[in-house]
Amino acid sequence: LQPRFRGTPLSKPLKIGAIVIGIVIALLALIVILATVLIDPNRYRDEIIQAVKTQTGRDLKIDGDLKLSFFPWLGLQTGKLQLSNAPGFGTEPFARVESTAIKMELLPLLRKEVRVDAIRLKGLKLNLARAADGRSNWDDMTRPKAGGTPAPAPKKSEPGASAGLAAFTVNRFEVRDAEFTWRDQKAGSSYALRHVELVSGNVLGRAPAALHLAFDLESSKPKITRRVELDAKLNVDVGTEKLNVTELQLSSGDLKVRGQLYGTDVLHAPKLNGKIDVPPFNLRALLQELQIAYTPADGSVLKKVGFEAQLDTSAQAIAISDLRVTLDDTALTGKFTLQQQPHTAYRFELGVDNIDVDRYLPPESKSSDGKKPGDKAAEAAPIVIPLALLRETDADGLLRVQKMKAFGIRSEQVALKVAAHSGRIVLGPNDARLYGGLYAGRTSIDATGATPRFQFDEKLTAVQLGPFLKDAKLFDKFTGAGNLALALTAQGLDADGVKRTLNGSVTVTIKDGAIEGIDLAKTEAKIKAVKNQPGGTGKNLLTSLPALTPEKGDKTAFSKLQASATIKNGVASNRDLVVEAPRLRITGSGDINLPANRYERYVLRVNDMPFILDGPLDSTLPKPDLSSLAKEKVKEETQQKKEKAVDQLRDRLRERLKR
Repeated sequence: LQPRFRGTPLSKPLKIGAIVIGIVIALLALIVILATVLIDPNRYRDEIIQAVKTQTGRDLKIDGDLKLSFFPWLGLQTGKLQLSNAPGFGTEPFARVESTAIKMELLPLLRKEVRVDAIRLKGLKLNLARAADGRSNWDDMTRPKAGGTPAPAPKKSEPGASAGLAAFTVNRFEVRDAEFTWRDQKAGSSYALRHVELVSGNVLGRAPAALHLAFDLESSKPKITRRVELDAKLNVDVGTEKLNVTELQLSSGDLKVRGQLYGTDVLHAPKLNGKIDVPPFNLRALLQELQIAYTPADGSVLKKVGFEAQLDTSAQAIAISDLRVTLDDTALTGKFTLQQQPHTAYRFELGVDNIDVDRYLPPESKSSDGKKPGDKAAEAAPIVIPLALLRETDADGLLRVQKMKAFGIRSEQVALKVAAHSGRIVLGPNDARLYGGLYAGRTSIDATGATPRFQFDEKLTAVQLGPFLKDAKLFDKFTGAGNLALALTAQGLDADGVKRTLNGSVTVTIKDGAIEGIDLAKTEAKIKAVKNQPGGTGKNLLTSLPALTPEKGDKTAFSKLQASATIKNGVASNRDLVVEAPRLRITGSGDINLPANRYERYVLRVNDMPFILDGPLDSTLPKPDLSSLAKEKVKEETQQKKEKAVDQLRDRLRERLKR
């Protein structure tokens, strides 16, 4: 400096300043050396133990020597440390550690910067517990002190919000052979993380650092042991409040999660975006290991499940885009948004290529006592409509399915829409192609009152009824191309309640079809032949008929079936059934009890010959109304006798007149 400032007014002050700085540095070095030699932290062991007792009420046990170093690093090393448990939680310590070590640079402390070279914890064991009365063994340490006032959280505009973290650097953080346990006496369960290993670089720097976390997860309910490993490269730049997770891989068995994640404003109002990828894995095996009860109709499902998506989150919403889900042989794509503020709302648009829903449903139960599903004794408790959920749901969405099988029914080009707001739900307009025809429908639900109200407007056009009814496991004795239109209202908290309150109208038209299992023309001919036998009487008609048991291949073909019904409180009343068939004229009238799923003495007239339908819809075929036939025969016999008597009287009068 002397050549540069020689002869200037600054030369003398600079020389004095340099001397002063040199003296200060020399004194600091001397103080550090003397402190290292003379200061023994073990002298303050009792004061440290007493301070912990005063602040927490817990007993701190320190085994081994405390070692303090000042140069070239400010460091502290301990042996075994142990903190006692809360009263009532046994003698096992709340926390203990085999050894700890921390080293930090000395000079940056003068600049109010904390630069830690390494923090090392070995053999850390933390025992967390909750008693049967709900108390936890850390309540006493988190409860505010009497008379204390919690400090307000710093606002974003205040420099203290992130300045502390910005001045804090940890080049390496190590946790070796750690163990964390959680015992919940109230729930009767326990969990543990054993053999925990955590090693990370400076994740608070400006460049991503490596992080490795691994542990054995143990659970008592269900009883499992599973190794979990996480590897990542990440950093949180506290100065700019940005998060960068450039690499992420979580693995446990054949379950692997990969991704990248980026965030802004992470200390105050985090906004995150990134990509997540879960390659296909065996979800069924994982459910079994977790002892989650699930018994689908097809035991091979859920063995290939995975997904990938783009993720964007904030305090206001969570948005998933570019979603691709693999579900065995099914692929689902689309997008989904969960709005969290100002209230919870769902928005989605999803597409499915091909799915058989029935594979994932429970298998049909078969009653061992021979009862049919319709028998009350065999039926399970009714499913109650979740009224509160309907009122709270706010959703708008569209689901498109190229091919689908659900509840036995097969369909294609399905479009299902939903709009739910403030307890008013509209499902539709929906449409699909099925069994050679078309479906179009709309269902409205008003859940604003004590009992939800329903409105159904549904249409089937040119649907082949044979395969449709068979797949739906309904009355499968019909074939033909059917049109169905219904406009109904109802109310109720379960399916039975809805059926009992059905009101509205239904129209049905079927062309070029057949009623399988009975030949009404053949049956009518047999009855007529017996009825018209010479000398036959109404009394012996019931016993003189040949067997009318349907034969294999019997059916009644028709060119057109048409009917309408008025439904009141679940009972459908029909008075205008007309069936056009070769050599047959069929009409019908009667009632069908929909809640009971049965005919209520429905009368068919085949060429004026009466038949009765009385019984379950899924198994009842028309039977001759022999009682009515006998009465008609008696009436005919009486009429014939009257006519014969009149003829005889007329003949006698003629004989007398001739005389």
